[in-house]
Amino acid sequence: MRKNLDRYMNRKGTKVVILTLTNSCNLNCVYCYEHNKEVRSMELETALKIVEREMTLGDGSDFVCVYYFGGEPCLEFDKIKKIHAFLKSRTWPKGWFSFMTTNGTLVHEEVQQWLLENDDTIEIYVSLDGTKEMQNRNRSGSYDKIDVDFFVKHYPFAKMTVTEQTLPHLAEGVISLHERGFEVSANLGHGVRWEPDSPQIFAGQLQILSDYYREHPEIKPANTLNLPILDLEPGTQNPRRFCGVGPMMRSYDTDGRAYPCHAFAPLSIGKEKAAAAEKLDFSCPLAMEELDEKCRNCPVIGYCPTCYGINFAASGNVYRIPEDHCRMMKVQFLANAAFKYQLYEDGRLELTPEQELKFLRNIKAVQTLADS
Repeated sequence: MRKNLDRYMNRKGTKVVILTLTNSCNLNCVYCYEHNKEVRSMELETALKIVEREMTLGDGSDFVCVYYFGGEPCLEFDKIKKIHAFLKSRTWPKGWFSFMTTNGTLVHEEVQQWLLENDDTIEIYVSLDGTKEMQNRNRSGSYDKIDVDFFVKHYPFAKMTVTEQTLPHLAEGVISLHERGFEVSANLGHGVRWEPDSPQIFAGQLQILSDYYREHPEIKPANTLNLPILDLEPGTQNPRRFCGVGPMMRSYDTDGRAYPCHAFAPLSIGKEKAAAAEKLDFSCPLAMEELDEKCRNCPVIGYCPTCYGINFAASGNVYRIPEDHCRMMKVQFLANAAFKYQLYEDGRLELTPEQELKFLRNIKAVQTLADS
C-alpha cells in the first residue's frame, strides 16, 4: 500500500516538485510517452539549487513532495543519495517527503538497503503490468530482472499500464498482482490508440474484476473500479481540473527549466511544443468554453482520467480528449457506477442520508453515458 503518498498529496498546502534527473532509460516500453530521450542528466548543483529554492520559496506551500523522476531515476542513484542527504541535512521552513516510480530492474542490493535506511523520508513504487507475460510484452522482457518479493514486502503498490495488446488480459493481470500481495493502480495507457472493439473488450474485463472484488471484499479494488462516483458534480458550471497541474506543481527538466508537469517537458513533447507549453496558465479557474463541446455537459467532467500534456502534444489543446479515449472512459465510468451500485445493494457502502441521495443521483447521471 501507499503509506504516505495519498496522505501528503491530498493535503492543502502541498507542492509537488518533480526533478527529472535523467532522460535515459534502460527499457523501451511500448507505450512510453517520453519520445525524445536524449543522453542528458541533471547536474547535481542544478538539483540542489532547485531543492533549496523550492524549500524556502514563499509561494503559499508549507509542504513539498519531491519526486525523483526520469527516464529511469535509479540510473542516477548516486545523485539521488546526495540530493536526499542535502534535504535531510537542513532544517527547512517547509515539511517534505520524497517519492520515486521505477521500472524496478535496478533496485537490488545497495539500492534496497538505502531505501530501507531512509524509509521515513522516501517511498518507491514499481511499474508492473500484470502477469509475467504482460510485463514482458509491454516492458522489454523485464520481469525476471525485478525483485518482486522486495516490493511486495516493503512497497506493495504496483502501477500497471494497459495497452491494446494486454487489454484482453486486464482482469487476469490485476488479479495476479493482488494475489502476489500488491495494491494496484491500473490505468489505460495515455496516447494509446484503441481499436473499435476495445470498449467491448474493456467492459468484459471490468465485469470480471467486478465479480472478483465482490467475492473478495477484503481486497481494495484497483483504481480502475474505484473512481469517485460519490464526488461527481453533474451539471457543474465550474469544473475542476482532473490532475494537480497548476501553481502547486512544478516539473524541472534536466537543464533546470521549469514546466507545468513532466508531460509538458521536451522529453515528452519535444522542444518546440514544450516552449509553447511554458505560456499555459493553470493558475486561473478552468473555463467551460475551453473544453471540447462533448465534455461540457458530461456528467463525469472533472473526474475523467486524461493527461493534459498528451492532449496538448496531440492537438495543441490541453482539454481536447481523443475520441477513442473518450469511448473507453465512458465504459469505465459505466462499469464503476454498476459496481458501486452493487456494493450499495450488498450493504457495503457506509453513506449518510445526504451522501446516499447524492450517490443515487450520480449513478443515474452516469447511466446517461450509455446513450451518448
